[in-house]
Amino acid sequence: MSETVQPEGTASDMPARHEPDRRQAGLYDDRTYSVHAIHMVRTAMTNHAVLSQMADHKANILMGVTFLVFTLSVSAFGGGNYRVSLLILVLSAFLSALFAMAAVTPKVTPPKLSDDELDNLLFFGVFTGLPQEEFIDRLMQRAETDGRVLSTMLRDIYQNGVVLQRKKYRYLSYAFRSFRIGLVLAFVAFVLENAAEILGFAAQS
Repeated sequence: MSETVQPEGTASDMPARHEPDRRQAGLYDDRTYSVHAIHMVRTAMTNHAVLSQMADHKANILMGVTFLVFTLSVSAFGGGNYRVSLLILVLSAFLSALFAMAAVTPKVTPPKLSDDELDNLLFFGVFTGLPQEEFIDRLMQRAETDGRVLSTMLRDIYQNGVVLQRKKYRYLSYAFRSFRIGLVLAFVAFVLENAAEILGFAAQS
């Protein structure tokens, strides 16, 4: 077997990670941009909004289905039907519903603000921590140049994308996977529980 040996070196030998300078208010002011840049950014924002709506719609459908399955299964338990397949179906529906609710549950935290250009002033969870006039003043400063406008919109796009990737679609994927696995396991358990009847019916036919 061969091993991969990492080269030794000091911290000064390693490439420094690029970090935006928070003190430079006009970080993008001296650059030129294509006339189509704003259309590109608007398209990205629209696509993210559509993806967010799709995730919410899918989660709502899945919650409705799992709630129905859970209710019917619990009713069957109340009637004395204590099969393993039914128990698996109940647990998978319950777990899937929890993941679907986690995908659409809004997370509201106290706004964290600073005096630099890195605050996302397009997000209500941030600008509601500012007085109205200060919010207007800071956003008007962002609107002074094309560079500041684009950087503000791109920051909002990035943070929306993080929410979609780390929360909405992540938990939505867990919800569908848990329900699908539960259905498969419940079907297998049902077949095993009724194997004798199934084999007898097959022999008669």
